[in-house]
Amino acid sequence: MISVTRAGEFVHTHGRDIDKALFDFHFGEGTRDGVLEALSTYQNDDGGFGHGLEPDIQGPPSNPFATEIALSICLETNVPRDAELLARTVSYLEESQEDDGNLRFSPAVYEQEMAPWFREWTWPSLNPSCTISGYLRALGLGSEQFHARADRLFDHLATPNDLLGDAYYSVRPYVLYFVSEWDHPQKELYLSGAMWWLLRQEAAKALPDAMHFLEYVRGPETFVGRRMPPAILDERVAALAAEQLEDGGWPVAYGEHWRPPVTAQALATLRRFGKLDGSANL
Repeated sequence: MISVTRAGEFVHTHGRDIDKALFDFHFGEGTRDGVLEALSTYQNDDGGFGHGLEPDIQGPPSNPFATEIALSICLETNVPRDAELLARTVSYLEESQEDDGNLRFSPAVYEQEMAPWFREWTWPSLNPSCTISGYLRALGLGSEQFHARADRLFDHLATPNDLLGDAYYSVRPYVLYFVSEWDHPQKELYLSGAMWWLLRQEAAKALPDAMHFLEYVRGPETFVGRRMPPAILDERVAALAAEQLEDGGWPVAYGEHWRPPVTAQALATLRRFGKLDGSANL
């Protein structure tokens, strides 16, 4: 049986202020203002985010991966599009975007501690340029020029071959670019490809945990969620519920510093699939 109480104790003992604020927003007496206050501590003067909001990029300089996480939190908690924090975020992204639509690390980011896969990231890349465009579209933000550049980058780099291999992050931009399921001539191709990628990984038992599967489904009403065979979806949701550990948190396949945010994410996912009682916040 899922214990929200034990999960809350775990997050409040081991998590960052933003993890605690998100847990309290969804399952306690936290408010959206509390989430914004916690999130603002990661925002720099240029409007971008750093300071370890992306746990595998620890330095303070703004970077697009941390900024993407900020946008996802704002979408998750229904932050108003006219919020000052979002206005500053958009300004940073508009100023940082290159003519070809790319968003990359500034030289200052490379001077800081980061995971080796980020240090070796190749540019241009659909991650995070097009994932950020997807979140901005869902929030109703971003200039026509920003999205047009991202669209050109997508048209240049997108390939069904990304959905034929086993690389988890290769699928990510196709899920998040269409997070709002906006009209694009290849939307169904790539979202259907993401669904079949998940089914292949499930058949091979290749994903390390249920959260990796459900992160790309996102919810029962999404494009993938509506088309996923119900028996498989039910099995993955039940597996996620069963993965809660004795300490209240959820396991991760990588560093322990990810467990508090993943625990909050797991609970929010379970509620989206109807496995937890509702709360005043959602």
